[in-house]
Parts: sequence; C-alpha cells; structure tokens
Amino acid sequence: MKKILKKLISKIISFFLGHEVSICPKSVEDLVYNLNYKYGYSMTKLEQKPSDINNQELPWFTYPAIEYIDQIDLRDKSVFEWGAGNSSIFFAKRSHKVISIESNPEWHKVISEKKLNNQEVFLKNEGDFVESIEEFNQEFDIIIIDSLRRYECASKAITYLKEGGIIILDNSDWHPSTCKLLREFPKFIQVDFHGFGPINPYSWTTSFFIDREAIIKPLDNIQPHYSKAAIIQTSDHDGLII
Repeated sequence: MKKILKKLISKIISFFLGHEVSICPKSVEDLVYNLNYKYGYSMTKLEQKPSDINNQELPWFTYPAIEYIDQIDLRDKSVFEWGAGNSSIFFAKRSHKVISIESNPEWHKVISEKKLNNQEVFLKNEGDFVESIEEFNQEFDIIIIDSLRRYECASKAITYLKEGGIIILDNSDWHPSTCKLLREFPKFIQVDFHGFGPINPYSWTTSFFIDREAIIKPLDNIQPHYSKAAIIQTSDHDGLII
C-alpha cells in the first residue's frame, strides 16, 4: 500500500512541478499517509460522508474542531442542531440528549433510521426552520448552526443557549456577518478552528462561540489529548524540577 501511495504522490508532485519526479520526499509521503490513514480523509472523499478511519461518524467540521470537541466531557450536555447528519450521531454517542432539525426529507429519513435512543430528529421546511427551536421550551448547552439561514439561526440561538454554553458555527469563514453578530455579545469568546476536514479538498473554518462563564471539563482530566497523527510522548521538562 505504501509503495502505491508513494507512486501516486510522485505523480501528483510531478504534475505541479511540470517535470518528472521519481522519488517522493519522505516528509510529503508521511504527511499524505497520516491524512489518509490516521484521519481517514481518502475514505470520506470516496464515500462522501464524514467519518474517521474506523468508519465512525464525524461532524462535517474541520479536523481541528473535531479533535477539540472530542476531548471534552459532554456526558451531561444537551445539544440542539440546525442541520442533521453524521454530527447528530457523533454528539448522541457523547452527550445526554441531541435534538436535530433537518429540511431535506431524504436526509431526514436516513438519519431517523440510524438515530440512537437519546436522539430526536425533526423535519421542517425552510419557513419554520429557524423558529423550530422555540417548540422545545428549553435551553441547550451546545447549539450547532450548520444548515439554512445561519444568520437568523445565530440570532435565535443566543436566547436558547444555557449560561456557560457553546454555539458552533460551521463554514464561519463564509458567514462573517453571522460571526460579527455573535462576537458583539460581550459574553462570547470566538475561537476559530481553521484547517482541512472530511470530504472537502480545501480548508475552511469552524468557529466556537464560548460563553465566558463556561466550565469545560476534559475527558480523563487530560487536555490536550493527542491528535490522530501525533507523536506520543511527554516532555522531560513537563513538571516541576526539584
């Protein structure tokens, strides 16, 4: 497999350089290998669905955003999302409750058939999409905006977010006015996760708007966790020197 991958990378580099390259640089080979076989990128591209190398569901966020949220203890958290998908199952496996709103009937059917016991998935047309959050008469710990009418959803999310909660806006680089709307509320800290992610051949941004009163607990009391392609080690200088 590595030999095939090496030949493929050499052809790609040759194309961009405009001349034949017979040997793929080791650093480039390692980079592509990690992206495809640690993060599972090539599989997501082929299957057109966000998942990890073990075919477990992922949100369609950037990899840095996914790795950040995956190290947080969400077991007692409630999640609301505008836009259902693999993210619905990802969060359902990690949190207490997930409520998802979807506008596409076919996609709603797919997610409904796969949903877990702590999931609810509702089909809404575009006219009722934003206001759908009002029906549940509750606040949520995490609100995800990743579908239609994002500016209006963001405006509505502020009212229904629990104190200490997080609003997640995907493709935030395409929605600067929506970011500005949320950022202008003094209680929010905007954290941008730029990078590559599942399926797409380009990088983008997933932004977290974190309430300044948030108490974010890491899983296993360890933060940061190692990323998928990290070198697993601990520095000799990590701690007090006696």
